[in-house]
Amino acid sequence: MPETGNFVVWLGRSPWPTRVGPKADYLHRAKAAGLPVPPGVLVLEEVLTHGLDQRWIQNTEEGFVIADREALQKTLDLPPVASRVAVRSAFSREDGESQSLAGCFASFLNVPSPEVWPAVCRVWHSSRRLDAPCRRDVLIMAMVDARHAGVAVTETSHEDDLVNVTEGLGDRLVSGLVAGETLHLPKLRAFEKPTETGFAGRLQRLLRDVRRVFGSRNWDVEFADDGRQCWLLQVRPLTRPVIRNEWFTYANHREILPPLPSPLMTSLIASCASDLFDYYRGFDARLPEHRPFIEVFAGRPFINLSLLTDMMRLWGLPTRLVTDAIGGRDIGAQGWRWGRLARSLPALMRLGWAQLRAPSAAHQCMAWLSGFGDAPPETDSFANCVRDLQKVYTALVREMFSLTQAMSGPLALLRRLGVLSALAARHETVTTRLLTDLDPLREYVQAHPHLTAALAEGRVPEDDGFQTLWQAYLARYGFRGVFESDIACPRYHEQPETLLRSLLAERPRQVPLPLPWLAWLVYPLWQQARRALAAREALRHTAMQTFDRIRRRMKRLAAQALQDGRLPAADDLWLLDIEELRQLDGGWCATPDFLAARRQAQATLAGYAFPDVFRRFDNFSAFLAVPAEGSRPAVLQGTGLTRGVVEGRAWVCHTPSVPPVSTEPLILVAPAVDAGWVPVFAGVAGVVVEIGGDLSHGSIVLRELGLPAVTNVRHVTRVIRTGDRIRVQAALGVVEILASESAVTSLASVGIRG
Repeated sequence: MPETGNFVVWLGRSPWPTRVGPKADYLHRAKAAGLPVPPGVLVLEEVLTHGLDQRWIQNTEEGFVIADREALQKTLDLPPVASRVAVRSAFSREDGESQSLAGCFASFLNVPSPEVWPAVCRVWHSSRRLDAPCRRDVLIMAMVDARHAGVAVTETSHEDDLVNVTEGLGDRLVSGLVAGETLHLPKLRAFEKPTETGFAGRLQRLLRDVRRVFGSRNWDVEFADDGRQCWLLQVRPLTRPVIRNEWFTYANHREILPPLPSPLMTSLIASCASDLFDYYRGFDARLPEHRPFIEVFAGRPFINLSLLTDMMRLWGLPTRLVTDAIGGRDIGAQGWRWGRLARSLPALMRLGWAQLRAPSAAHQCMAWLSGFGDAPPETDSFANCVRDLQKVYTALVREMFSLTQAMSGPLALLRRLGVLSALAARHETVTTRLLTDLDPLREYVQAHPHLTAALAEGRVPEDDGFQTLWQAYLARYGFRGVFESDIACPRYHEQPETLLRSLLAERPRQVPLPLPWLAWLVYPLWQQARRALAAREALRHTAMQTFDRIRRRMKRLAAQALQDGRLPAADDLWLLDIEELRQLDGGWCATPDFLAARRQAQATLAGYAFPDVFRRFDNFSAFLAVPAEGSRPAVLQGTGLTRGVVEGRAWVCHTPSVPPVSTEPLILVAPAVDAGWVPVFAGVAGVVVEIGGDLSHGSIVLRELGLPAVTNVRHVTRVIRTGDRIRVQAALGVVEILASESAVTSLASVGIRG
């Protein structure tokens, strides 16, 4: 007859059988490594087969029952574990790499000593829930007098461990009977102290030790905390990633895309997301490979802000560096972490080298772009156009990453020193010249007043002198446009009305402020930043030329699809996503009913007004609601881009259009601005922007023009109304509402007309 020790083994002690399942094996390894695992034993399956042979246990229809309790206890007496124990399955099919079978088998808590063997039999009986045979070992562990218990998930792709916790025992939580409380605990690295107190801090240490013992992988951990010690009850591989309530932002997409982008552009950006984030993974392989960088909500491509802030946290850098660059709100709130920074130095040095080379790399990219985008008409297809667009967009954004980082540090320092606006006012990029190169046309119109009637209607006047100047301008900038980053939006050579009407407004002339002595001291730093600034705007300019070439190809293919009956109208092309475009190559037809449904869907999606940041599981229906009337704050705070103070009437505008005529200075209030707003700037005395970072295209142009401007003013387009008298103190980043008038009253009283 076998010895008792052959059937019952202690967790954490040797010898340990090699044939047991993963659940028991993980706990044994944890206990042996010194992790706080409650005392426990593993009852091996051989007890069951031996008991059946000796007729101590019977296999009945109702389950396994003890036929001779006295003989069983005498021969196979369990060692004393605790007065009350947990009896749990540890079958070989549980807690595998691809399947956990969590909750599939029976477990019993607070079992007194006399009832242990009947509980073991009931656990054995639960193995019948599986069709396939498996080992049927059973865990018996001391009960923890838990004050808090729950489940924690630690994933390599996140800098927070996700915790679901409840007071007392966790059985109702893991069974789904109670929701519990969700916590996000910052991960601890080696030698880092807990950031939390109480059980949360003890849990942070436990999860750090789990990663130390079992490796940096994705783990699902059950725990119980008795007020003094956080105990490990179970650890198993996480078989599926957890969809977390992450933060998202439209960020610089709001500056470069329409309020609702075309389905084509949204799907194109989403298809490039993985390649875009691979830019950063090229410098640091620790960054997550499969975590989405861009996700689509309500027809818009949103940037995963949680992912970017996690990248900063991994590197030990302040999370505000992300929002300083792309706008929005700092949701990570981490400062410098010197230990992590030291461990990340190799990756950061590689990143820094790429930043130093960013302007020259951008010029190489421009050289490639200048010869890219054309294709022979006889072999062209929508699939080819999509492929080329993906290449151009990916190359453009990846180079933008490098250039933005190259100038972010110097610009942030110059802004903190208070000299950035004075220096930027003396700098001009190709984007700024979109406006300044209109001056010869504006002067020509002033000298020929009879041309104003045609311009007011958005028509090119029948005047040889004007047309010569106009064609020269279009040759340089005709491929640019309003919301030009959306391939579906027309270029200036297709729809010039906004440009033509802007010639009727007199452009305010800003006299650059004298450079303070401090600006001369840091001028070398400005020289470094301006190289990256100029390269970034030139790169965008060149990329838009390539976009225009591909757009012409797509319009040519759409005309052919119209002739073949695959499209009801050529412009219906822009209502399709990239997969539907590829289907057009195969003969699929976009029917009028299909397109009508798409237009209806787009109209519904256009009603959403997302905040600057939001979470995945927010109630999106709230973003459709019209803000209730009520008291408004008198002062709004943002980030100052320039110096100067301007007072005038607010003009709230969501898409670029001709500024209304006003008898007072007009201050543009917009959700975001980019190069497509440049003609609008000629007719306003100041600008207030709802979202945008220091390094956005619109911010750069506003600095160079010297207009009093404030960006990143949260909810400003909802708070301020057209006709309000406001004061912008640009250097302080302050916007004051001086007097509120209804839209009708203000339009009539101040002479604003649309």
